[in-house]
Amino acid sequence: MLLFKNKKSFKVKRTKRMEIKKNINIKHDYKNEILWIEIGSDDELFYSYETICNFYDSLDSIKNIIETKKLTHVFFKSSSKKVWSMGGDLEMFLNCIKNNDVHQLRDYAYKCVKIVCDINNGFRTNAIVVSILQGNAFGGGFECALSTHYILAEEHVKFSFPESLFGTFPGMGAYSLLTRKVGFFKSHEMINSSQKWDAHELFNLKLVTHIAKTQKGIADAIDLKSKNIFTSKNQFETVCSKLKVDELIEIVDIWINQVMSLDTNKIEFMRKLIDAQKKRTVFQI
Repeated sequence: MLLFKNKKSFKVKRTKRMEIKKNINIKHDYKNEILWIEIGSDDELFYSYETICNFYDSLDSIKNIIETKKLTHVFFKSSSKKVWSMGGDLEMFLNCIKNNDVHQLRDYAYKCVKIVCDINNGFRTNAIVVSILQGNAFGGGFECALSTHYILAEEHVKFSFPESLFGTFPGMGAYSLLTRKVGFFKSHEMINSSQKWDAHELFNLKLVTHIAKTQKGIADAIDLKSKNIFTSKNQFETVCSKLKVDELIEIVDIWINQVMSLDTNKIEFMRKLIDAQKKRTVFQI
């Protein structure tokens, strides 16, 4: 699978395209000295178990490419312009509950928090990671964007943590990431509100760092990079904002227990969300 089959999407003449794993694709933009990472596919608008496993297995390769090419910036985007990500693999979660399969659920969750931690730590390099959102970010998708150093969102993008609607919470980094940015009480309020926010509202909270016009996100991100806007944090900010795997594991263990204990009503609501995911109508994308 090659990244960005529509060459008109990027006005970059010199690139090297590299396939890592299914639904995890990268390209080295020589002209702008950026490593692009694209996740998902047009048919998969959420983070499936297969995609998470593939991303997890790709972390060392991504780190090696950054170091070998001496790259300072990683730009992260979705394969779909409609959606950044609907979030986690709800159908897999439901099957784990039905089959009492805590092992697969834990494997998925632990790999997710390792990915989030790696992104937040520049893939264990000094790279600056920028997420470019051209579509809505819900649940785990919102968490993934928060793990990057900068979030550039197109003006129409919406954000939400819908997990509270079916009795859980975003367990793969939201509490840790938001607490570092807006404090615990505001984080707790946001996570449990099931509210939708637009890009401008989150810009005012300093969660979204840059807003672009619709269909201008990629061009604006490249322009901002050329102007040295995406810079490294100072040493104190780096230490205070850096995620620790042990912290995320402790929180995700709480999430796993909560998921495996959902009652019948919450499970039924999850089924409705799964149907909406498949029909691409969840939260009126």
